[in-house]
Amino acid sequence: MTNSAPSVNGSILRTEKIVYQGQALARDSRFVVFVDNALPDETVRVHIYKKKKNFAFARVVEILEPSPDRVEPDCPWAGDCGGCTFRHAAYAAQLRYKKDNLIEALHGLPGARELIRDVVPAPDINDYRNKMVFTFGTSPDGELLLGLHRRGSYRHILPADVCKLQSEASREIVRRVVALANELGVPAFHDKRQPNGLRTLTIREARGTGQRLVELLSTVPDDDLAAGLVNTLDDLADTITFALCTNLQGPPRPERRAILKGTGTIEEVMNGMRFLIDPDTFFQSNTIQAEALFSRLRELAASSGRPEVALDLFAGTGPIALQLAAVAKRVIGVESFAPSVEAARQNIARNRINNVDMLAADLNKVRPEGLPARVDLVVVDPPRPGLTPKTIEWMLDLAPAAILYVSCNPAALARDLKLLVNGGYQLDTIEPFDLFPHTYHIETLVRLSRADATDAAARPAT
Repeated sequence: MTNSAPSVNGSILRTEKIVYQGQALARDSRFVVFVDNALPDETVRVHIYKKKKNFAFARVVEILEPSPDRVEPDCPWAGDCGGCTFRHAAYAAQLRYKKDNLIEALHGLPGARELIRDVVPAPDINDYRNKMVFTFGTSPDGELLLGLHRRGSYRHILPADVCKLQSEASREIVRRVVALANELGVPAFHDKRQPNGLRTLTIREARGTGQRLVELLSTVPDDDLAAGLVNTLDDLADTITFALCTNLQGPPRPERRAILKGTGTIEEVMNGMRFLIDPDTFFQSNTIQAEALFSRLRELAASSGRPEVALDLFAGTGPIALQLAAVAKRVIGVESFAPSVEAARQNIARNRINNVDMLAADLNKVRPEGLPARVDLVVVDPPRPGLTPKTIEWMLDLAPAAILYVSCNPAALARDLKLLVNGGYQLDTIEPFDLFPHTYHIETLVRLSRADATDAAARPAT
């Protein structure tokens, strides 16, 4: 028997399980096929769109035996849009898939499976995102489009006026902006055919205050469009900005912006803390679930007593550092992006907190200057690639009694936890949270403690 790909499209396969990026794994003899829009334990007819030596990618053509977890999608673009992965799966099943993926990612860590709790479900599975970035495009018949990328495509855009990840107010903003652009005859940007045009629309909503920020990004200034934007969105947006990006290659990034209405920022409230949000601010995109995640993080931080010094690495604008302020005597937040450090300092002052300091430093290289020789607690919330070996090395030199790791990438989490365990730490609890319903993404909170700790108080309350 050989590992050969199915020779023709229309092959019938039986799916086995969901893999990390939301596809169902199936096999044709020993050849692995990753199937889009399929669920475990389904018999499907597939179309293979990409072949490799030992595996292939396919999409469902016909469902011959559906899974009992399959539901009718509530979005006309389900299966095509890159925004969602599991619109065709019952929510309880989505949570099982995510936990199974986390178990599989951490299978090489002894004892990890038994520590992984059930995924904390989101109270709202639609209209939960507080930030959406939509891209302008043009349909084959010349219609202006504003929405999300078709799955696997950089150029094809699907309309977002019915997108259920955002609020109804956000959907209405999309509709009005498209109507305005059509009325004024403003085209969408295209890197080859139309260099002068609209690129993206960003909508940010502060769920704690109800405030909204809208930013339109274009390659050229347009006074009529700017004035029309204020008029058409006046009742829906507290602040409006018009940004320019003259670099026609690569991802669109604002080079300069003009504030058309408001202050250019909105205020969010999370767990009683107030945060200023601007178009570039990183902030967890599901406010309600972030509150639950950070509340649990705070409980685990205090589970062994009050830390004298807590270190918040990759602190961003300070949401975790401000949570730790209530349970630690002193908190030091470290962040490499200077504008985020300044925003964090503003948030600290805004909340009248006097036991948190912010430090600007590159965390991926040598240990930053200005840190104490020893700390009691280290909290890390790194970007998707996780921690570098150098970061882990100097973290271990600090010898904290406990480490809290917040991860959005199970594969990177598994790699980093192995290094921390090998460095003298043991896993205490692994708690996943669903911040992104209908997608394959999962956020995970892990507590580790020094393996040589003998005091029972060094173990967390469960």
